Amino acid sequence: MKPILAATAIALFATGIPTAFAADYEPAASYQSAPLRPSIQAHSSGWYIRGDIGHNFKSKTDGGFRVYEGTYRNAHYEHMELRSNTYFGAGAGYRLNAHLRGDVTLAYWNRSGFGSATLDDNWSFDDSSSASALEMMANAYVDLKTFGRVTPYVGGGLGTTYLRYDRLTNRATCINPSNCSGLDYVAWHEGEESWRFTWALMAGVSVDLTHRAKLDLGYRYAHVAGGDAFGFDAGDIAAGATGVQGWDNGFGTHQIRAGLRYEFGGAQIAAYKPEPFVMPAPQPVYEAPVYK
Repeated sequence: MKPILAATAIALFATGIPTAFAADYEPAASYQSAPLRPSIQAHSSGWYIRGDIGHNFKSKTDGGFRVYEGTYRNAHYEHMELRSNTYFGAGAGYRLNAHLRGDVTLAYWNRSGFGSATLDDNWSFDDSSSASALEMMANAYVDLKTFGRVTPYVGGGLGTTYLRYDRLTNRATCINPSNCSGLDYVAWHEGEESWRFTWALMAGVSVDLTHRAKLDLGYRYAHVAGGDAFGFDAGDIAAGATGVQGWDNGFGTHQIRAGLRYEFGGAQIAAYKPEPFVMPAPQPVYEAPVYK
């Protein structure tokens, strides 16, 4: 009887238990390397062109004029300004690398304005004119860290502005009739033109519309050096006056602008190589057999 029980136990062990163990093991999963996919490395080197439109806010300045009475003496404006306006610009540049680029730009604006003054408590002057400018600048920019499609930047520029004043209208009002006989008058002065040193500071963001086209939104402060504004009127010239009568001492301009930049170099395409991944070996699940 014992030999029969022993043989039965051996048979059960040989057939049932290995089958139970086999059910606890699953075949190892098959892992394959991720397929190569392209990645875009933006900001490659290359040429670009740009176009801008912007708004100049009101600019306050100061200046003066000469009075001719057989001899010359200086007087000063109590208030001078150039009113706000729209300006237009275009340029071309080159990107050196992911962070550095530079360009040359040409911009145009036309602004009305000028000033008022009081002379010897006898006369009050209200002068009006307009000024047109052609600005030529060389600029350099540093593109900071990119956040998605947005890249903030800072920059600066140096250049020159060709500034031309139109004819100035001088309205003189007698404010002390005992000295000026209460006679008001209007006189016209031909405008002057000059080349002026200009510098600028910029900050803003560029937004990737495509890998070549960028939307540029920014703030700019530009300072134009002082220069001649207008000459003497016909009466003073007839009396012997020569040269320039009025001038401004330069002015700063706060600007906001929007533009488009198109980069011919575009983005460079590179193969993406995934980091190697090692899958840990699966651990066996063992359940102890239950004997009855």
